[in-house]
This record gives sequence, structure tokens and C-alpha cells, in this order.
Amino acid sequence: MATLTIRNVDEKVRRALRKRAAENDISMEEEVRRILAKSVQTPEEIAHRKGNARRAEALEAISIRPIGEFDLKAITDEIWHGRTL
Repeated sequence: MATLTIRNVDEKVRRALRKRAAENDISMEEEVRRILAKSVQTPEEIAHRKGNARRAEALEAISIRPIGEFDLKAITDEIWHGRTL
């Protein structure tokens, strides 16, 4: 991996990067790496990412969410004792 030093970054840009990194719960350095990587993606890579996003959305749309409280201990006790809920 190479090291890149960027000098004379406007303070407003630095604050915006810091805020964006905090919103994504990552370091400012990682945020900049992601921005740079995304900015040089090929059209094929962009299409692949969009395809992955569409598949993830489709899976989320058909997934079943638990209704009410989820008691893992009760479920494992039922399985352990050979009963079903």
C-alpha cells in the first residue's frame, strides 16, 4: 500500500470529511480512502455494485422479521427438550 499526503486542504472540506466519517463510524482516513476508491471505479465495477445493491434490497423485501419479543433462551430450551413452540 502506498502513502499519500495531501497538503493545503481547506478547513471546510476537512470538517465535512470528519463529520461524514463520524456518521459512517469510521476514521477520517478510511473515509478518504473510500471516496478515492469510489471515484476511480470503472463502469463495470459500478454496475456490479448496483446489481449487488438490488439483490440485497430484494432479499430484504422478502425477509421475515420477528414480530414481538424474541426470546432466544425459550427457543433453545424448546429445541433442547425436543419440543416445538
